[in-house]
Amino acid sequence: MAKTRSENSAKMKDVAELAGVSIKTVSRVLNNEPHVQEKLRRKVREAAEALDYVPSQSARSLRGSRSYDINLVCHNAGSVYVNSIQFGAVIACQELGYQLSISLIENLDQMAMADIRHAFETITRRRRPDGVVLLAPYANDEKIAFVLDEMGIPVVRVGPVDLQNQGMLVEIDDYKASIEVVRHLTDLGHKRIGFIRGSENQRSSHVRFSGFSVAMEAAGLEIDPDFVRPGAFDFQAGYDAGQFFLEHANPPTAVFSSNDDMAAGLVAALSEAGLKVPEDMSVVGFDDADIATRMRPFLTTVRQPLSDLGSTAVSELVKGLSDSKKAGPHRIVLDHEFVLRGTTAPPKRD
Repeated sequence: MAKTRSENSAKMKDVAELAGVSIKTVSRVLNNEPHVQEKLRRKVREAAEALDYVPSQSARSLRGSRSYDINLVCHNAGSVYVNSIQFGAVIACQELGYQLSISLIENLDQMAMADIRHAFETITRRRRPDGVVLLAPYANDEKIAFVLDEMGIPVVRVGPVDLQNQGMLVEIDDYKASIEVVRHLTDLGHKRIGFIRGSENQRSSHVRFSGFSVAMEAAGLEIDPDFVRPGAFDFQAGYDAGQFFLEHANPPTAVFSSNDDMAAGLVAALSEAGLKVPEDMSVVGFDDADIATRMRPFLTTVRQPLSDLGSTAVSELVKGLSDSKKAGPHRIVLDHEFVLRGTTAPPKRD
């Protein structure tokens, strides 16, 4: 007969025996106490996972409710966006006496409610985080927000969010930044301006296009539907958009790309065709990622303080854990910067 979960539940001494350490060491690791050798910490966690060890609620309450672990939940741990935010979050955790753990979960926003709940139950069982930093596109998903609220997990969202109860939110003003980009291009004399959208499941894509649209209308310019291209926040999307513009009888004289990777792809497509930036087409990106100063010419772009977004998210989360009055819904908007480099110039043609 198969054992029930209660009959098969491991105890702390079982974890200690499997890891070859003392019960005290197991306790220190599971409570994320400092000054534990990384080798021992890893052995204990591997043993706990192998045994599916779950600390009892009574034992946890006796030890205290803090684990001093903050979990960052993302879908693309290799992206410049995530890495930069993660760096800021790590620095803030170190300064505040916490450690940062990372949960890479693909397609979380496409899961059913039960699967989302299971994913966070797994995170809670393994890490016992005091709170979660949630990155785009998950930051803007209603189902994820509901599950986290239902489970009582404190959360700070990073990026533009359109939820009824925003909770704690850290972002830049994507809308305002996009307006600044269009104003720069129109001040140079551009009238035929294209736009490359980001991923449709990310709120920032829609906010940036909204700012672009409003600024175009304010300048008395019509948006040519052919000049608004789909994107996915990657190099290939920008390259594909460039191929499309090259086949157009009268392509745009300037293009605003929703991020730097797509801007780099666009510039590559133009270069392959023998065209020069900005002489034949001006290009503006968004983020000021590393690629912005690795390409030639250097990319005009909007600088997001990505590291500061990560550190601020952690700081706000810790403040909310210490003071419930600071854990209520509030929005922090960090400053962005328009960075003028070498990919924009007045148009040679109307």
